[in-house]
Amino acid sequence: MPHSNAEQTNGTNQKTDPTTNGFKHKIDWTSFANIINGQPRTSSKTYHSTDPSTLEPLWETPVATTQDVDDAVSAARAAFPSWSLTPVEIRAKLLVRFGKLAFHDHGEALTALLQRETGKPSFIAAVEVANSYNHCTFHENLRLPEERWEDDEKVLVTRYVPMGVVAAIIPWNFPIVLAIGKICAGLLTGNCVIVKPSPFTPYSALKMVEIAQEFFPPGVLQVLGGDDQLGPWLVAHPGIQKINFTGSINTGKKIMAECAKTLKRVTLELGGNDACIVCEDVADVEGAAAQVALGCFFNTGQMCVCTKRVYVAEGIYDRFLEAMIRFTNGLKVGRPGEEGVMVGPVQNEMQFEKVKGVFKDSLENGHKFVAGGQEALGNGEGDKGFFLRPAIVDRPPVESRIVQEEQFGPIVPVLSFSSIDEAITAANDSLMGLGASVWSDDIAKAEAIGLRLDVGMVYINSFEKPDCHGYMSGHKMSGIGGDSGVLGIKEMCNVQVMHTYKRR
Repeated sequence: MPHSNAEQTNGTNQKTDPTTNGFKHKIDWTSFANIINGQPRTSSKTYHSTDPSTLEPLWETPVATTQDVDDAVSAARAAFPSWSLTPVEIRAKLLVRFGKLAFHDHGEALTALLQRETGKPSFIAAVEVANSYNHCTFHENLRLPEERWEDDEKVLVTRYVPMGVVAAIIPWNFPIVLAIGKICAGLLTGNCVIVKPSPFTPYSALKMVEIAQEFFPPGVLQVLGGDDQLGPWLVAHPGIQKINFTGSINTGKKIMAECAKTLKRVTLELGGNDACIVCEDVADVEGAAAQVALGCFFNTGQMCVCTKRVYVAEGIYDRFLEAMIRFTNGLKVGRPGEEGVMVGPVQNEMQFEKVKGVFKDSLENGHKFVAGGQEALGNGEGDKGFFLRPAIVDRPPVESRIVQEEQFGPIVPVLSFSSIDEAITAANDSLMGLGASVWSDDIAKAEAIGLRLDVGMVYINSFEKPDCHGYMSGHKMSGIGGDSGVLGIKEMCNVQVMHTYKRR
């Protein structure tokens, strides 16, 4: 867990010029504060995270208190009446202006900060920052639909109206883009948003919301970082109308149970054990194998929609596996600043130990490693960093841990199938149903397979690449509701039907 320090503090809430909220043109990338009602707030207790590529401690950040939570909720509720009545065109333009400053003008600094806290290779960090700006521009012209029905007596208009205060709880694997997706949808629809970053990766979210204070009225967008108590405080708070959470299934279940006490609305984007089906008619085996391997090991396998299981037709299995091994063995593992690095460290020690447990289980059960293996348990960087070399396990038993569980790290099983029905049955044999991919030179065939997969997102001839234009949601235990697209902004709203009777 991140380290706390009850002794270090920068003082209490500091009042600054309200015309600038204290931030304009004064971005210090080594100093961090929670943002409440447009102002920075420190705490008597602080904590810090760790650079996963060096194990060096990072900056101290304040631990939010129950008073901070109450103050943030009160500020959001006070800001909501005015913000919700602000024309949507103005709200959209503010999002774009904020996105330009944060992800374009400050993009290089924000990318560097993201790399320090996550250990991401340079190109992956840059993609995350660029995609965050895309979220802002996408929402610029996005509008909620209205439905109208009329007869001789009355007119019925169905509208989507803001809920009030939304708490956005963000995981550590993509701390910027997952936050900005929830921020854009929440603010565009007239809600006020309180962001809670993971204590493993608090820095980029704290700085992003700090930058946002130049554009949004106090209380509209706030951020609270803290320890393990902060999330439950937000979930239980009666002044919050909506929890939008991305994270593990176990935590999602706890959130849903707690939200039932106040009947809060919830969006839960949870884990996935995404299957990839490679059909026998794939002609470019080498190219497809390289792309499938990228889908397995992108962001060191730390993505909810990473490929977690690969099913390959028996007729091309050996050739495909050999090509996948060659590509995987060529992936460079290392720190963010090193040239050519494709795979960085696991982000935190807790996840590092979990993934090592998956490696250990397969080794102890005699599974066949064809890439990685025993040496993969080393960190690859002497005594520094949470590094694991990408590993492929050839045809482990279907009941094995590596097949049944989400690994969320750089290890993947590859299995064979003799018929499409067998592949579909295997792919659907999971408690999770987030995403899947299908590879075939026959597009119609691939889409027909995709329609039979019990998942929220299907990718044809591509590994999983979430896009802000499309709804991101899961079936089964992969969640409830979703983010992105038109459906994503509807998730931030209540529905109101106005019945207007005509005067006689």
